[in-house]
Amino acid sequence: MFTRSLRFFFPYFNLSIRAAIVFDGRVPATAALADFDSANSNFDPDFTKGQTNSCSSQTALHLCDASIFAPGGSTPQTAVRRAELSPNPSLTPSNTTSTGIKTLHLSLQPSAQRPLNLSHEYLLVFNERADFSANQISLKTGTLLGSDGSTKGDLVVLGNSKDGGEELFRTGFEEGVFVNFALVMDFDGNTVQVFSSTGADPLTQQTEPLANDLSGNGALHFGINKNPTDPRDDVLRTGFQESGILEGVVYGGIFVEDSVDGTITLS
Repeated sequence: MFTRSLRFFFPYFNLSIRAAIVFDGRVPATAALADFDSANSNFDPDFTKGQTNSCSSQTALHLCDASIFAPGGSTPQTAVRRAELSPNPSLTPSNTTSTGIKTLHLSLQPSAQRPLNLSHEYLLVFNERADFSANQISLKTGTLLGSDGSTKGDLVVLGNSKDGGEELFRTGFEEGVFVNFALVMDFDGNTVQVFSSTGADPLTQQTEPLANDLSGNGALHFGINKNPTDPRDDVLRTGFQESGILEGVVYGGIFVEDSVDGTITLS
């Protein structure tokens, strides 16, 4: 198990895998941080983190003042702090996880050692369109931009951002408690269905399949994307970020399975 705040490991509850896994982001306890820098890592060694950070550096797997992403090496996103992992496209092309019917599994909990500043909005998980124009589905916490702050202590599953990011499901997010998700994404039918649980409990159905635009292929992101407060015309480059940031989230049990036959792993 890593000592970093944003860490990936086998969760402590048993997974009875029955469906084909198309992306396995579960990391064994014997893994080293340097493994994430390898071209053969299940996660892309180049995205998404501060421009000068490597995945094995002390600052890459949690948020700090240097967590400023510069897409293509230019026009840095100076108002945002980002530390994320994405599937390695050379091993898992994006259409592997964003076609047909796929179920995204993951577990997460707040970091007791590196708490988030919940006056900000945090984007923790999202599937970004291949043309970068929208996120088809997102998982957020904190004070969502434009909100009254009622989501501060919650995890919120949101629909396509280009359609306004409609809330699909909300649940608590408390220190010391893993929240487990299975998000069933039907890329042909353009629906999302949410299953969730806490701790070692089996996943239970929380919603029916909900209409949501999943078009555009894209790539999954897991980590922390901290938006500024009081952004103006450009949320990426305007707004306030305090200095001295040291924040994290604990992740586990990330994998994507093929649910075309209706199979979903619930325990």
